Amino acid sequence: MRFLFDTITGRTILVLVLGLGGSLLLAQYLYQVTSERELRAANADRIADRLLVLAETIKSVPADERDAAAHRLSGGPLELHWSETPLANPGGDLDAPAERLRSTLLRRAPELQESGLVFGTSRSIQNQHGETKPADAHHVTLISMALQDGSWLNATLAQVRQARLTSPSVLVSTAIGAIGVLLVAILIGRWLTRPLNRLARGARAAFIEGRPTQLPEVGTTEVRTLATAMNEMHGRIQRMMTERTQMLAAISHDLRTPLTRMRLRTNGTPDQTDLAAVNRDLDEMEAMIDATLDFLREDAASERTEPVDLSAILQTIANDAQDEGRPVEINAPHGLVIEGRHLALKRAFSNLIENAVKYGDVAKVHASRIPGACQILIRDEGPGIAEEDLERVFEPFYRVDQARQRVKGGYGLGLTAARSIIRKHGGEISIANGPHGGLEVRVTLPVDC
Repeated sequence: MRFLFDTITGRTILVLVLGLGGSLLLAQYLYQVTSERELRAANADRIADRLLVLAETIKSVPADERDAAAHRLSGGPLELHWSETPLANPGGDLDAPAERLRSTLLRRAPELQESGLVFGTSRSIQNQHGETKPADAHHVTLISMALQDGSWLNATLAQVRQARLTSPSVLVSTAIGAIGVLLVAILIGRWLTRPLNRLARGARAAFIEGRPTQLPEVGTTEVRTLATAMNEMHGRIQRMMTERTQMLAAISHDLRTPLTRMRLRTNGTPDQTDLAAVNRDLDEMEAMIDATLDFLREDAASERTEPVDLSAILQTIANDAQDEGRPVEINAPHGLVIEGRHLALKRAFSNLIENAVKYGDVAKVHASRIPGACQILIRDEGPGIAEEDLERVFEPFYRVDQARQRVKGGYGLGLTAARSIIRKHGGEISIANGPHGGLEVRVTLPVDC
């Protein structure tokens, strides 16, 4: 059901099936109703003509032979009798076909209005000998027409069943039409969405590769306009990112000169206590500058995308950590292969696992396949962090505990770099406090694993 409302193909199918399918059913219904109306009118004309011809025929037969002749002329929906008096009793509820036949007879033979025309719905009929017999269940309309000599031609008219709208032929034709509409809707949906899917794949590839890539400007006018706008937007973003990176790299590089002068000047300070404190601050500032430059170099890198085995990357990181005596547990299925940048992904997961070991004593890594994506959970057994800091830890240089960070190292760029890399692969990363303590880092990469 979600497919019908969340995709262009589904909505196209829904609109065409409801629109064309409803139109087809309405057209079929109107055709059926019109056909039945015309058929009833034709039946009334045909029976009226037949009754008038039969009346002329009976009138030309000798009186003593008229009833026998009427019986011989009976057939189809009409059973005929001749009598000196009318056998039909006026009254009763005439159905629509009977009323239509009465109007047709009076229109064809206006003299019947004066000479005599009786319509009734008696369940029994009486012959010329005075015998009464029940009418057949299907013979419910009795007609008596006066002849010119004063005798009467009596007709018992069988009720004609109306055609049913739900006849097998109607159902079959409707089903064939519905199947045809559905097939056309599927073809139109695919035809409309193919350029959009191609555009989405190109945009995703350009975002992951991190370098200028022209999206194909093909398809309908709307798709070409969208591709052109996205190419222009991507170009502006790329120029902005390049300028930002160059500016920050220049600032970080230029800061080394005043730091060096400050270090030289402090060397002549006689107070060794103040000198040690200043040198520690200078060392920290230089380390932060080095970390910033490393981050910017990584951000500006243009590593090629290729098939990457996430399971192998995670296992390599875990093995390296275990060789250094750091507790890392990993549970990952084989064959989690995606298109990405190997070194960048390795750096992102190394930062996440290293953070878990450093501040949570242990890293428990669990990778799995979910519909349309890979999911990697990294849990630790640390104290966790405040809820208001769960999002801020991704900000550059933000540290929850300044004193602890200086003791354990790090300058608040590890999670920033990890989120930047994951998002460049079209994924997302989030942090939450675990139900039993510790932190849980959740990484999703929207790829078909």
